[in-house]
Amino acid sequence: MAADRDAVLAANRAFYQAFESLDGERMAAVWLREARVTCTHPGWRRLLGFGAVLKSWEDIFSGTFGVRIEIRDEVAEVRGDTAWVTCTEVLETRLPDGVSHGLVEATNVFERRDGRWWLVHHHGSPLARRDEPDGDLQLH
Repeated sequence: MAADRDAVLAANRAFYQAFESLDGERMAAVWLREARVTCTHPGWRRLLGFGAVLKSWEDIFSGTFGVRIEIRDEVAEVRGDTAWVTCTEVLETRLPDGVSHGLVEATNVFERRDGRWWLVHHHGSPLARRDEPDGDLQLH
């Protein structure tokens, strides 16, 4: 099962690499292309369906100049052909009006199909308080 866990963690990292790339095609490549996939961005309502999910990422990318993400406390669980990863996203986002820093608790759910792990659900919840001892959100 260690191989499955490693493969799920690799799929999770591919999702965050697609996010950092700000490339819609790379983001599309990590999602299962089905009407049942879902995504809840921090502060957004739940999106349902591959088309709506991909459009949301493209909209985010179009208004963003750059993103750096550090993933902390990544934990993967695998149960048959379903797996989930929980983690903390430390985000540094360059927007038209400046740089934003934030912490997001995320859950990413994957499904194995034809030997590959596909993202079927992403949910990000912003942290209202800083759990870092010094309040520092900077990437290391």
